[in-house]
Amino acid sequence: MPLRKREEIQILLRQIMEMHKTFSWMISWRDGGFMRHAFEIGCLGLGILCLFYYVGIVSYAGITTSFAWIWIVGGAVLIALSGGLRYLEEHPENFLRFVTGAVLVLLLFALVIVLLIGSRVFSAMRTDGLYMFSSSASEEGNRKLLPRLAWSDTEEDLDYLIVLGAQVRGTKPSRALKKRLERATAYAEAHPDIILILSGGQGADEDISEAECMYRYLVDAGIAESRLIKEEDSTSTQENLKYSAVIICELDSDAGAPDGELSASVGVVTNNFHLYRALLYARAQGFTNLCGLSAVSDIGMLPHNSLREICAILVNRLRS
Repeated sequence: MPLRKREEIQILLRQIMEMHKTFSWMISWRDGGFMRHAFEIGCLGLGILCLFYYVGIVSYAGITTSFAWIWIVGGAVLIALSGGLRYLEEHPENFLRFVTGAVLVLLLFALVIVLLIGSRVFSAMRTDGLYMFSSSASEEGNRKLLPRLAWSDTEEDLDYLIVLGAQVRGTKPSRALKKRLERATAYAEAHPDIILILSGGQGADEDISEAECMYRYLVDAGIAESRLIKEEDSTSTQENLKYSAVIICELDSDAGAPDGELSASVGVVTNNFHLYRALLYARAQGFTNLCGLSAVSDIGMLPHNSLREICAILVNRLRS
């Protein structure tokens, strides 16, 4: 074999060996390779992002924003995990290996839960048409746990429309509540016979009840007062639907009983991130002819609101 050809082959073999070493380092978690470093940097980056997002939430919606603390906790855990992975490179036999491994397992398990419930939450994000629980045979096995929603582009006539309250700032609706009212107004104008139940009590930092705020907004929007009914005692989504069921039964003797099945056709209006949980609660209150109407929400607050909904649904399912 010519000398030049032999040298070229030797150079090629050396390059292949170097590439093998590089690739081995990249895929080796045990030896502190690329995957560990990538995970370490990823955790650090996500942790810092969580902390910055918390600052953004507080700046945009106020320090009293519910559940905002989860971003501080999440950021701290991710940054600590990143530090733990870095420490393991220098102390591979340390007891911290067990702790770090346990945290990783918990995070992966939490991620699976978030993705599962989140898929249901995000399935109600369209703001046109109606959402209803799927009744296909394949869903019967898990209807009680996390039933799926089905979307319809036909906004059929309903007997009642429950508009769920949200925070009132003084006497004016918050951004979230205004979006709900805009959706309710559009539907009420297209369906002039529907009765709207405005559900929401008065919080400690509100000058008027949420129901009164919604009432004023809808009257100003041209909806007849005779079509509006205020429910001002509720302090939570579950109470919104529970007390609204009582009102419907009082208005319509054929609708059923508030502690049984309610046959009246009822729509629930709330922001898209909140709709799935609201429909779960409504079904638990006995609404059988039920659909949901999604209102838009702030894009910037969507990650926070969605995570809060996922946690709330998880807690509710565990309690159930």
